[in-house]
Amino acid sequence: MSYIDEVVTLLRRSNCLRRGEFTLSSERKTRIYIDLRSILSHPKEFKMLVSFCNQSIKGLDFEILAGIESSGIPLATALALENDLPMIYVRKEAKAHGLGKIIEGDFEPGRKVLVVDDVATTGSSLARAVEALRSAGLLVSDAFTVVDRREGARERLASLNVKLTSLITLDQILSRLNGGGSGC
Repeated sequence: MSYIDEVVTLLRRSNCLRRGEFTLSSERKTRIYIDLRSILSHPKEFKMLVSFCNQSIKGLDFEILAGIESSGIPLATALALENDLPMIYVRKEAKAHGLGKIIEGDFEPGRKVLVVDDVATTGSSLARAVEALRSAGLLVSDAFTVVDRREGARERLASLNVKLTSLITLDQILSRLNGGGSGC
């Protein structure tokens, strides 16, 4: 069994793949929704997913992991623990109270950051995070997602000189689901 088959199997087992009519945060309509928040309720599958993700990021050059609120945070945390590296996270917007930060955690400007999220569609969340991190003096040349829906994220990040790496694409998921005949 290939790693793609294994990833699709663990996503199915942990109820992360849903069929129906959905609207994505990009306002696009889809018939398959990928909800990686569900995997957190399945520790064995989450641990396996983290292992696959860890293999995918091994060749990238970074010193800090930065999760995107909210689904990127648990994955970035797990990867940071696996690699004994610091982790920060980027909020969707700055807090209106307290310190009013958009980036949470301790860091020094000039450090290399890997931006982590669950699913990439158009890349707007990733691009916003890259801009916030760079505004804080951090260096960002790579981003990682579990699933790339291939709806423009890679190109949007490339325009910011950021390379998107993903564990799996939506096309790969669909080919396994459709080829397997059992659906979600």
